[in-house]
Amino acid sequence: MRLGGLTYPDLLEVEVREVRDWAKRVADELDARQREVGDPLLQDLGRRLGILDRLGLAHLQLSRSAATLSGGELQRTRLAAQLSTELSGIIFVLDEPGTGLHPADKAHLLDIALELREAGNTVLLVEHDPELIARVDWVIDMGPGAGRFGGEILVSGPPADVAAHSTSLTGRYLAGEGPRLHRTRRPAGDATGWVELHGLRAHNVTADLVRFPAGRLTCLTGVSGSGKSSLLAALGARVEAALSGTATDAVREVTGLEGFSWVAVVDQEPLGRTPRSNPATYSKAFDIVRKLFAETDVARERVVNASWFSFNTADGGRCETCTGYGRKLVNMHFLPDVWVVCDACEGRRYKPEALEITYRGLAIDQVLELTVAEAVEQFSEPRQLVETLGALNQVGLGYLQLGQSATELSGGEAQRLKLASAIQRGAASRKAGLVVLDEPVSGLHPSDIQRVVDALDVLLDSGNTVVVAEHDIPVAASADWVIDLGPGAGPDGGAVVAAGTPEAVATADTPTAGFFRRYAAGLPLLEIGKSCADQGPGGFRTRWEQ
Repeated sequence: MRLGGLTYPDLLEVEVREVRDWAKRVADELDARQREVGDPLLQDLGRRLGILDRLGLAHLQLSRSAATLSGGELQRTRLAAQLSTELSGIIFVLDEPGTGLHPADKAHLLDIALELREAGNTVLLVEHDPELIARVDWVIDMGPGAGRFGGEILVSGPPADVAAHSTSLTGRYLAGEGPRLHRTRRPAGDATGWVELHGLRAHNVTADLVRFPAGRLTCLTGVSGSGKSSLLAALGARVEAALSGTATDAVREVTGLEGFSWVAVVDQEPLGRTPRSNPATYSKAFDIVRKLFAETDVARERVVNASWFSFNTADGGRCETCTGYGRKLVNMHFLPDVWVVCDACEGRRYKPEALEITYRGLAIDQVLELTVAEAVEQFSEPRQLVETLGALNQVGLGYLQLGQSATELSGGEAQRLKLASAIQRGAASRKAGLVVLDEPVSGLHPSDIQRVVDALDVLLDSGNTVVVAEHDIPVAASADWVIDLGPGAGPDGGAVVAAGTPEAVATADTPTAGFFRRYAAGLPLLEIGKSCADQGPGGFRTRWEQ
């Protein structure tokens, strides 16, 4: 059965933009009787497809699997589902909707939020982008720090009030006084080695040759859906396969891997889904801590070893009532299950006899309650523990408790934990490695971005090669090499439209190049009502800050 020339399976395989054309064609073909039923359905369909289009998702097929979407595409798809309504009196809570968005798409996002407000709704954004924050009606700024050092309302009022607040970090950026991202770039020239992908075919990305300078920071840029995540995944998978002596379908050949011995893929996938997993266990810092406790005089007298202090090991020092969770899951039958504090150990995870053993005045559970920053001050040895804690602190996780459940960590925090592990691996390895990161600064306050960029330089200092896919223009403009993908999204993207230093890419006729020029000229990146075409080449005089 066909409608408008397509069967239902056919319709699922076409792009959103084609479905919109199909809907218009069907509407024109309906007779008066059919319109009574079809018009409301087609209007609702058109509204939902329009939201997808405005959020830069017109290139997606309706049947596209969520697992194949980039992080930004998945975020915007979920956002479109929430925004496709004509109801009023609704409170919309949007957690960092700008995450994973190219600057060209953020103006559309703000327009949609303003339309929701005008329709009689209340919109609450959790957001870090100063240019989006500056355009809202009311700001609630939390701080002054992160983790246990935050939680206070510093200021609540219009953006101008926040900008005038004396202790608000967000206010400094709203006032235009926040420090500009600084990085000393490393030139990529004739003497630089190059990792080369030959015969690349990955989703919408097609290229005969893509080159990455070894020992340098390369940033993949391009509008959302242009193929950055696909290229990044293909690079990591192909290099890993080459080092293990196998091959992949996406890349015919990779060259330039002399001296490489390992690959680290730093994504935002969760670290674990149970309260047992935490920063201390993931980073292996807890392995060292348990050995320190096992070497105390009391532990030796009681003949207990390091594994006895693990809350994941039975018949040891853990509380068996909660099996080391510190909490118990209560089945609520017809209601969602809930976690409650264990009444036997009072959430401390261990038996009383384990808590009697101390190291530097701390019981094992008290070590887990330390923040990373506090642990850095507490432990001056052994060297491996100091380096592990230092790497965690270096990537901006000093506020996290060592024993904080991995289920409570955001995707950005999980990614930075993985970055800290990559830093340790890079420092310990005698050979160079490749580290690939997908949007490493997404979801970060501007004041935290410098920490991550500095951490990437630590990897480079150890002789490693770093490749990131990123929408953040200051980060991209600080890279040693930029590969700009496009020109559009989906089937309209996937090509390398510019490659070179940020200054070289800024001269190209691409959306990203226009924002490079704006950033170099010190102009706002987000201009409401101005299209990418309005921000085309030749409009801005650059002043690159090295």
